[in-house]
Amino acid sequence: MTTRYLLALLIVMASPGATLAEEFSHQRIAPAPLLVPWSGTEDKFFGPSLTRQLPFGHRVAVPDFGEPGKWYVQRLTGRSYWMICNAFASTVYVGDESVLIVDVSSSVNPPDMLAALRSFTELPVSTVVYSHPHTDHNAGAMRLQELLAQRGVALRIVASKSAAREISIHQNNVAPPTEIVPNGRTAFSFEGRDFILGTPVASAHSPADSYVLNPDGVITYVDFNYPGRLPLAYISSSHDITGWVNFLRHVLGEDWDYAVLGHANVGYKRDIRQTFAYLEDLYDAFNTLILPDWSTGKSIGEAVQKNGPGLTAGVFWGNYVEQSTQTVALAVHPRWKHLAHSEVIRSHAYKVFEDVFLNYNPEVQSMKPQFDPIAP
Repeated sequence: MTTRYLLALLIVMASPGATLAEEFSHQRIAPAPLLVPWSGTEDKFFGPSLTRQLPFGHRVAVPDFGEPGKWYVQRLTGRSYWMICNAFASTVYVGDESVLIVDVSSSVNPPDMLAALRSFTELPVSTVVYSHPHTDHNAGAMRLQELLAQRGVALRIVASKSAAREISIHQNNVAPPTEIVPNGRTAFSFEGRDFILGTPVASAHSPADSYVLNPDGVITYVDFNYPGRLPLAYISSSHDITGWVNFLRHVLGEDWDYAVLGHANVGYKRDIRQTFAYLEDLYDAFNTLILPDWSTGKSIGEAVQKNGPGLTAGVFWGNYVEQSTQTVALAVHPRWKHLAHSEVIRSHAYKVFEDVFLNYNPEVQSMKPQFDPIAP
């Protein structure tokens, strides 16, 4: 790997007038077509269909952003459905007597969501489960709760202990859970069927991330990997990139077929493995190109000597981080530029830099997380 990264870097450095604008448009993202291929030539698209189940391995043929307020629905299994509106996805599980929904986003108009549900079931909504407490994914639950209360229905809201804590701390407009589930891997019941609410790490994308695994083998987890794409900017604004990786290791260790991912198309285990391969490239590039000079103090000493006594710590650090992330991004970009979100590789490199710097151990020569699955 060392040779590959050094060669890529030398090619860029040696090119006359080489700029990021030509090969790597950092943070400048051109408008994309409405229907964006999810991962290139290997993807197969289907539907959307209310009645026909999604063939395993396929994506749903819908845009990231369709008509504002329009719900796109795809049946996944006998009882499970994927629904997306305004780029926010929910999972629906149809029981014998009522419906369970995972996540009700801030963009949801409850009457419209209920109308979309009636396109495939007449059963009422009884239960909402939170993947995490961020308002963009679950502020709509409060409006749904109020609407159902007007009809005499008390909405059951299930969330982890950590999610309940975060909702209380931030006083946001996410309805407090009516049922709090312990952190870890815990079962809760819906109409006599066991669901798993997994809250395996203390901090990842947020301080309260959970996955929801239903009896049909459909798992829901939100703001992590994207099917056929690289992560969002700054690794989905993760609190802790190692926790983010470890969360996905737990997800990868569970037994499931389809994943509902919050903003994206239907996902599979292959998507997590692709994300891990990408992150491993970032860490390897950092360990090869940045860590040797930084860990010995060579780069810091040279910068201080060059700039003299007028150098401030804040300016030095800002420049050094920018230069380091640029170097890593340029080395990794050629292998991953075919995937959507490659425009923000530099922000991903920043999160890797942050992780290695804050957790540096001089006795360990290569700094990176583990990527193997963690079984329940």
